[in-house]
Formats: sequence, structure tokens, C-alpha cells
Amino acid sequence: MECPHKEITYDELSSHLDDVTVIDVRNRNELQADGQIPGSHCIPVTEIKYACGLDETTFKARYGFDKPGPDESLVVCCKTGVRSKTACDLLQAKGFKRHRIYRGSFSEWEEKGGDTVKPGQPHEIEFSDSEEEEQQSCRVGSSCTRNGSSKRS
Repeated sequence: MECPHKEITYDELSSHLDDVTVIDVRNRNELQADGQIPGSHCIPVTEIKYACGLDETTFKARYGFDKPGPDESLVVCCKTGVRSKTACDLLQAKGFKRHRIYRGSFSEWEEKGGDTVKPGQPHEIEFSDSEEEEQQSCRVGSSCTRNGSSKRS
């Protein structure tokens, strides 16, 4: 699978873990069941476009960390690397410039003996009915309606 995004290796990530923001794009249940890379933050791939459109306060309340800017160093991972590529495509479309894909993702991290947090601890969020409906309308491949305007995902 060809990938236009810059990659990061296990060795690079493990030695620079404190210098980057790691975004794990697996769903919350999967992350909780399988564990996560220490310090990583869960934004499921189906929520990436939605998350990018949130203001800083709402983003922090929903995901538990400060909203990264388009020039921040991000590393995107999942279980095996497939969803990471999709998330990187979405981030690039939203103007992010310094994201890297960890193609080995969580599976390789575990295989190589990287520290893990088990069970994983995704940030707990509570949806209001209107927020959940808006989030579902902004999933990959669906229409996205905000402030009275409609956009195609």
C-alpha cells in the first residue's frame, strides 16, 4: 500500500515519545480492551473531520487534551496501520503539515516491547443528543452540516 505521508519507526517514536502528540484512531472500546501507547490520545478515525472542526474548548472537553494546531508534530497510529493512513489523509485535507504515520502501529509497539497502558484509558465523553447527531453526520463519506451549511465528507 503506497502512502504519501511521512512515516515514523518504532525506534524513532519510542525515543521521542515526549516530543510528539500521538493520536490513536482506533475506537474507544478497542483501545480500552487492547491497551494504548502511554500518553497517546484517542480520536477514532470516524471522528477526525469532526474533531478538526471543533473550537479549542469543546475539543479539550471531548478528547481530554489541547487541540493540536496544523504545525504541531503529530504521530497517528491504530492497530495495524490501515486506519492511520485514512486519518492522515483527513488531517492533510484539513491543513495539518507535520503529521507522521506510525505504520507498525499498536501491534508492532507491543511486539517490540514498548510500554503500554492496559486497559487503555480513552477520555470519557458524554454526548448530548444534538452533539451525537452532529458527529454522526460528519463521519467519513457522509454529509456534514454545521451552522446551517452542508458539506460533503
